[in-house]
Amino acid sequence: MVSPARAWTAVVALAFGVFSFVTTELVPVGLLPSIAGGVDVSVGTAGFLVTGFGLLAAVTAAPLTILCGSIDRKVLMAGLLVLYIVGNVLASVAGSYAVLLLARLVVALAHGVFWSIAAAIAVRLVPSQHAVRATSIVLSGISLAAVLGVPLGTMLGQHAGWHTAFLAVSAVGFLVLVALMLTMPQLPAQGHGRLGTLFRVLRNGQLRTAVTVTGLVMVGHFLAFTYITPFLERVTGIASGTVAVLLLIFGAAGIVGNFLGGALVNRTVHGALLGALGVMIAVMALLWAFGGFPGAAVTLVLLWGLAYAAVPVGLQTWILQLAKEESDAASSLYVAAFNGAIAVGSLLGGLIVDTPGGPRTLTGIATVLVAGALGVLLLSGRNRERAGAE
Repeated sequence: MVSPARAWTAVVALAFGVFSFVTTELVPVGLLPSIAGGVDVSVGTAGFLVTGFGLLAAVTAAPLTILCGSIDRKVLMAGLLVLYIVGNVLASVAGSYAVLLLARLVVALAHGVFWSIAAAIAVRLVPSQHAVRATSIVLSGISLAAVLGVPLGTMLGQHAGWHTAFLAVSAVGFLVLVALMLTMPQLPAQGHGRLGTLFRVLRNGQLRTAVTVTGLVMVGHFLAFTYITPFLERVTGIASGTVAVLLLIFGAAGIVGNFLGGALVNRTVHGALLGALGVMIAVMALLWAFGGFPGAAVTLVLLWGLAYAAVPVGLQTWILQLAKEESDAASSLYVAAFNGAIAVGSLLGGLIVDTPGGPRTLTGIATVLVAGALGVLLLSGRNRERAGAE
């Protein structure tokens, strides 16, 4: 029997694990010019260190999570974090693009599986009435990475070299490994390690709906947010130094939104998601219409951070509720959709951002995509009500 204090400490350690992985995924964004110069490639080629990472994590998250389904969760966590540390240490000594890319792909293989099982493990560690709170804590690592991890990693890389940034994130991963090994109990696997599990889970129509909603809203979000800096600079007219401060405010609002969203999700998952998506649609539409006004843009970015942070908590909770017996497999589909959306949104945004009206156009397209997600969610709710009435 694990004491409550030890269990919640393990949940916090899982949150820092998510923080580590998200920081590692995105920290090259602010260091692309120096990385490109260091390994003698173009900035566009260096950008594949982020896009390729997301694509590989998206493609491998589901099958690898299923194949690891029969491994004790503590043992699996240790293995994933060792891969994380090895990959980042390799990146910290890489002298060529090929070695650096290999290092990134090693971490990406661990990334998809870690994220797939982290929330499910947290839910198993605490009493059922605290499941949403545990999920909120674990996923707060995403917002914390935006507020602290990526900015600090970028600053460190700019002052001490990008190799040092990768070494620093590997050290954080080592601390997470130690914390989890000390606090996390042995957790027998609930899966069977067979890919057939994935096809069985996919027969759940509501789960397919949840994955569809995830894909639409995350493509919309990353389509616009990845290029929020050129929007604020070119459309709003805000100085680059001020933009960095606004992005920190966005991340801080995200931490608040994460826990506010968790409280709402604890009452009604669908209601919380409907509210968060509704606010995101309004924010993106208003940015498209009034983004040229600095006061309006700053306020809208703050609201965007608050609303968006509630979405992963709601979606992850919804998916765990839909497939309690196969939570890891279900979560892996969510992670695949999430990471695939990062890659697709960033790629499409990159094709559009330099066209006439590019940054403003992105917020308009994002509005339509998130509205589509809201429509699918509303249709899902009506179908459930009809099924219940019958």
